[in-house]
Amino acid sequence: MLSESVRARLRYVRARGDEDLSRFPDFLIIGPQRTGTTWLHAHLRFHPQIFLSEPKELYFFSSLETRDPKRFVSDQLDWYLRFFREPLWLRAAKTAINARRHRELYRPIVRGEATASYAAMAPAIIDDIVALKPDIRAILMLRHPIDRAWSHAKKDLVRNRKRKFDDVAPDEFRAFFADAYQRRCAQYVELADTWGSRLRPGHLFVGVFDQIATRPEEMLLDVMRFLGVRADRRYIDPGAGNPVNPTAATRIPAEHRQYLEELLGDDLRKARERFGVAWE
Repeated sequence: MLSESVRARLRYVRARGDEDLSRFPDFLIIGPQRTGTTWLHAHLRFHPQIFLSEPKELYFFSSLETRDPKRFVSDQLDWYLRFFREPLWLRAAKTAINARRHRELYRPIVRGEATASYAAMAPAIIDDIVALKPDIRAILMLRHPIDRAWSHAKKDLVRNRKRKFDDVAPDEFRAFFADAYQRRCAQYVELADTWGSRLRPGHLFVGVFDQIATRPEEMLLDVMRFLGVRADRRYIDPGAGNPVNPTAATRIPAEHRQYLEELLGDDLRKARERFGVAWE
């Protein structure tokens, strides 16, 4: 149960004190957006030793500070924990799926959730998470910052609003790119440092979006090892190299690419130096 000392340390999460912390997630897929988190969730959710909350994104922690009416539902810990209590019908369905696919029973040993907006949260909210689960693990995904920004803009400004690309004015794209949250999403070194300084050594996994196309099976096996579950190729879908939740392929117009290169050039340089990614 939640101790009084831990409860006193919480700044954003509200708790009564009788919540069952054994159901708190063991790992978080933290994003940021458009870096492959949906792909990762899709290929881990039927591993026989992994339980992932549904729906994919709960937005619990990332909405605690802004209280965005589109995302915020509750700041109560018991509300969050109910997503980690698996209904009998769902457990039965996953057992049947694993029996058919792997000839194995569904017996999860780790719980997790995937909310892509967790990557860029305020440090104090991460402190709440670590107070509740000191040994929690996190998966941070990286994508070329210009490609990530362009993909996110297309999703939010075009696809989600059911508009055509030509209906979005250039100034609207630029305002999106320069938004404080979007800028934060590109600062991979700072994101890794913020999370890594609060997690236990070895509890932050940094994955690269490019590997979904070049080495998807090896990447999934690396994640399984990181989570402490059986790493076996039989748990990997044959279509692991296919994209999940893609936006329409649209070349970045020259004016937007130039703007993004100027805006994100320093973030790109720092990421190359820290993580050894071969991004141009």
